[in-house]
Amino acid sequence: MDELRGDTFAEGSSKLDINTQEHQPPRPTSPTLEHNFLESPTDPYPSGIAAQLRRFCSYSRTMQVSHMMARYAVLVKEDPHMYRAAESLLSTLSYLATNRVPIEIIELLYMSSNLLRYVNDRILSGKGSSLDRDELEADRDRLEQMLQVLQCVEVFVELSARRLGGSPLKWLVVAALAAVKISIRLCLIYQHNRILIGSFGMNDAPKGWVGPRSGIFFKQSHPNSNIPYHIPNKDLVLAELCYTLRPIIHLTALGLFKSKSWIPFTLALGLDVFSLKSLQKIEHPTDRQTNELSRRKLALLLYLFRSPFYNQITEHRLTPFLDYVSRIPIVGLFTDGITDYLPDWQKIYSYVWGS
Repeated sequence: MDELRGDTFAEGSSKLDINTQEHQPPRPTSPTLEHNFLESPTDPYPSGIAAQLRRFCSYSRTMQVSHMMARYAVLVKEDPHMYRAAESLLSTLSYLATNRVPIEIIELLYMSSNLLRYVNDRILSGKGSSLDRDELEADRDRLEQMLQVLQCVEVFVELSARRLGGSPLKWLVVAALAAVKISIRLCLIYQHNRILIGSFGMNDAPKGWVGPRSGIFFKQSHPNSNIPYHIPNKDLVLAELCYTLRPIIHLTALGLFKSKSWIPFTLALGLDVFSLKSLQKIEHPTDRQTNELSRRKLALLLYLFRSPFYNQITEHRLTPFLDYVSRIPIVGLFTDGITDYLPDWQKIYSYVWGS
């Protein structure tokens, strides 16, 4: 009798469970967009309190950063002189700290100055928004931004890698940075018909004037600044390719023949001279291209400080000259700093061989 009652009770329970399951709303098999957002694998119900809290915190952080950047842009436009002074202060501190703090701290100050100047230049030049540009122009602008930011941070990244992992990690990071910069430049050459791609600090500083009463910065459009780029011919593209690929060619030759060999030095110098000679034939260059061409000509002076030319020729003539000049009052304060900093500077690949 008890067994019969047990069976009857079990049957009733199973029927009750079936009826309950029939009346329960089915759980969605494919999660909605709301459930997908910040979904955690340990949270069986992504729309629960924990997920909503994570979603709110992420949204709040995004809004705070956006609000801070918008507020900073307004402040820069209202008083550009103050922020230019902040850039100069960081740059001056990096020079004054020479031989007093580790070189990584010096380069951190200098990198901060460059990044601050880069951000302020973009705000003042009105390049922060891409709403009024087509997709191709916005893509080109993003590539140029990436290249300029890499040029700002590459020295500090190289020094940090040397500090953390020694020479092997340093050369690995240098090669990786060179490969990324070459990839960006190749995209600008072949997808956007760009040649004479500039370096940070030469081409993007906005021109204009500040109102004497309002203090507001007004942009000045140059009559030659908006001339569209023409599709370069094959000779100009080849010249720009020689300049673009020179860092990786030099690094490869450096790995094969070592730094005391003249082969890497001669290869790099030949590529730069050929590139400059060919690019001088460009017709109707823009102001931006003219500035970049002048910068590359001036950069040829760096070959005086590149190994093995520096170790075998320049150093033996420059050191006695600096020692003599250091005896002059006041002037010696500057030459002493140059004499102490020059050996460290000459070992930084991004400074001496950067492009």
